[in-house]
Amino acid sequence: MEMPKKWNEDSVLVDNVAGNLFEALPLFPKRLMHIDALVRQHQMPFSHIQILVMLGGEDMSIGQISDRLGIAKPNITPLVDALRDNGLVERIRSEKDRRIVNVHLLPEGEEKLRAIREDIAAQVKEWKGSLSRSEVKELSGALASMNRIAALVQTNE
Repeated sequence: MEMPKKWNEDSVLVDNVAGNLFEALPLFPKRLMHIDALVRQHQMPFSHIQILVMLGGEDMSIGQISDRLGIAKPNITPLVDALRDNGLVERIRSEKDRRIVNVHLLPEGEEKLRAIREDIAAQVKEWKGSLSRSEVKELSGALASMNRIAALVQTNE
């Protein structure tokens, strides 16, 4: 199987991607999603929501969460402890390497995550007067591509 060709730095492409990322930054908190509303509805900081979302697919170590969020490990520990104190996650020592602490989503955490997803879906439904079906499909495809590409970049760090 042939590996995809890696691109060489192209300053125009770099500038275009950087410009698009820059312009997208303020769109998520207020236009596409009302993150402040999620924080209020679920009575938890956005960093806690981010951790729950990351754990929705798999257990992760404190180090993996730290790397993914770009927050130092010592600063992740109190976030995970707060989620644990609320009965949403548990900390489990790795059987292979006792130095590694994995974070596991509990059923209560899965329920909270389901409620967060439902609230995001409710926000998307509010767009119906502003966007056409084809525009929503275009956005969905763009976000799927962004998630896929972000995962590739994450694995190459």
